[in-house]
Amino acid sequence: MIVSKQAAVRQTSKVREYLRFLRRRKYSVALPALIFLAVGLTLYSVMPRRYVAEAVVALDPRRIQILSTEAVLSPLPQESPVLRTELDIINSRLMAERVLDRLERMGLEMPSPATSLTSTALQLFSGRTRAQAEAAAPVDRRTQIDRLLGNLTVSNDGRSYTIFIMFAATDPVYAAAAANAFGEAYLDYQADMQAAATRHATEWLGSKLVDLRKQLEASESAVEAFRRDAGLVIAEGTSLQAQQLSTLNTALIQARSERAAAEARYQTATTLARSDNGLDSFGAVLGSPIVQALRAEQAKVDRQLSEYEDTGVTKSAELPVLRSQQASLRQQIRQEVDRVVASLANEVEVERRKESGLETTLQAAEAAQSTVNAAQLQLNQLEREASANRTVYESYLTRYKQTIEQDGLALPEARLISQAEPPGLPAAPKLIPFVVLSLLAGSGLGLGVATLREGFDNRVRSRRDLEEITPLPVLDLVPYLRAPRTLPVHAAVVEIPGSAFGEAVRRLRSTLLLAPMLRRAKVLALTSPERGDGKTTLCLTLARSMALTGQKVILIDADLRNPMVASMTGVEPSVRLLDVVRDGRHPNDAITADRISPLHLIAAYPDRLAAERLLDEAGFAALLSQLRQRYDRIIIDIGSVEASTSTTQLGSLVDGMVLVTRWEKTTRSIAASSIRHLAFRGAPISSVILNGVRGHRPDRDEADHPAVPALPDGTALLAKPYKAGDDLAVAHEA
Repeated sequence: MIVSKQAAVRQTSKVREYLRFLRRRKYSVALPALIFLAVGLTLYSVMPRRYVAEAVVALDPRRIQILSTEAVLSPLPQESPVLRTELDIINSRLMAERVLDRLERMGLEMPSPATSLTSTALQLFSGRTRAQAEAAAPVDRRTQIDRLLGNLTVSNDGRSYTIFIMFAATDPVYAAAAANAFGEAYLDYQADMQAAATRHATEWLGSKLVDLRKQLEASESAVEAFRRDAGLVIAEGTSLQAQQLSTLNTALIQARSERAAAEARYQTATTLARSDNGLDSFGAVLGSPIVQALRAEQAKVDRQLSEYEDTGVTKSAELPVLRSQQASLRQQIRQEVDRVVASLANEVEVERRKESGLETTLQAAEAAQSTVNAAQLQLNQLEREASANRTVYESYLTRYKQTIEQDGLALPEARLISQAEPPGLPAAPKLIPFVVLSLLAGSGLGLGVATLREGFDNRVRSRRDLEEITPLPVLDLVPYLRAPRTLPVHAAVVEIPGSAFGEAVRRLRSTLLLAPMLRRAKVLALTSPERGDGKTTLCLTLARSMALTGQKVILIDADLRNPMVASMTGVEPSVRLLDVVRDGRHPNDAITADRISPLHLIAAYPDRLAAERLLDEAGFAALLSQLRQRYDRIIIDIGSVEASTSTTQLGSLVDGMVLVTRWEKTTRSIAASSIRHLAFRGAPISSVILNGVRGHRPDRDEADHPAVPALPDGTALLAKPYKAGDDLAVAHEA
């Protein structure tokens, strides 16, 4: 926690130090900033105004489908690379040429380009007018296209199919016309590209159809010629050889069936013939009309014989005749049956021969069919080729007719959803950026100059600066404070005791009275490296402050080069310091009372020649000896180290000496030189005071050292007022 607080304190101290640096160098920073601001405002006033118009084009993934046919040019894929390509097309030189032609047809001339800040500044300082610069550089078509592309901005937000076309020009009407021209040129480009693709496809399909038609005719002619040469006659989808072979197969099967049936009948008849009357029930025999007639006649004869036998007429003459007829009929029947069996055998032989003939014919037909099959394979190949050529030709012919129907139906795949309007306000230059950039540039230059000046400036500005150049303790920092205008600064501590002046002076007085090296110093001398460091005012305020505490204090003005105590306090003594030291007058004659405090004073006349001999006079040492016995504190205002060499001769006369340096006036080298000079001469230099500190509160930055406010010349003020009615008489002693 302690470390954190210390770090915070250090950080705060750095910030305050930087703020003090800015306060010290405010003119170094502010002057370049104001100069740059004036230059920036001048450039802003002379720069031409730049207007930006925007047209919005949206890619439309929907297509108007008038015909149920596929378009020649496929729709644009709605993908990021494709959209990026479309942006590049709009931003291409080809599109710029179209736009330039369109604008020229509209009668719009390209305005002069908006010059840059650098060129405007050069024209401004060179005195060359814009018209002279344009007349000196003729503009050709290529330059015009470059200007169009230079003023064009095409973008997409990455989340939609919307394309933003922005064009900048010095003329708002031309800016709007150019933005709309780019959008319309892009739509025309899409329509022209589709129309050109359709025309090119139509021409290519037409020429391709001629070749395909020739190929189809040649392939079909080859099929017919081969079929004719091979004798392949097709009837009802089948060749004659195949039909003949099928017929022969059918006839052979039937012949084999008939032959098997005939053989079965013959074998049956042969088997029945081995038994008596076995053939009587045979179908072939039963079906014979001759056998049937003979059997009918036999049955008639058998019936007559049976009648004779039944009647018992055995001696009839007709019986032999009937028996002879019966035998003859049986013989005829047997002969007819044998003839039937013989016919069955002949039928079997006929069927066998028929079958053999059919087999021979079938073998010949099969041999012929093999030849036909080989030819058919080749014919099928020719037919497939012809069919493929026909299919290709028909598909190309269909596509050719569809493409012809699409001619003149080219629709862009985008829409101009927002036309650009002439802008009412310029987009550039902007006043605020000019002001900000000018201030930043000027402030940056000012900070650089201030930093350089700060680096080369070795004036004392802090306790740390004094501690770096001397081992003496820095007694205090006396800040610069203003007193009311109606009251002298050195009197404010008495007249306004409750003010911040009084509190600050009391802190400084306590520091002087309690400092180890000064608290026993009865005779205290204050000097400074140079004149104007506020030494005299500081002596007067400290003496008054001590006198107001009840101590007997006397202030001796020993700065004979520039005595100021009499004029500051308003006293006019007739006897002064030199009268006592050199002429032997009594000290009581020179002692006067301060008008507003219990302080006693010894004023001095200005005498430059006596200033160097003052401390050498024996009377000055005697004066101090007498005053030591009468006063608690003796404050001596001596000349600066620079102005007087007698300052270093006080070593044996005073108890302590304080060097008063001035904030931002005393340099480090002068302060160090003064301290070395005093120390070398044996002066009892005890400590250092930094007077007239501005811009910060010492109690914050130097927390371990209390601070006291100062007067306008840098000196501290006193606190407790001297009330009216107090005895201001000076006690004269013998």
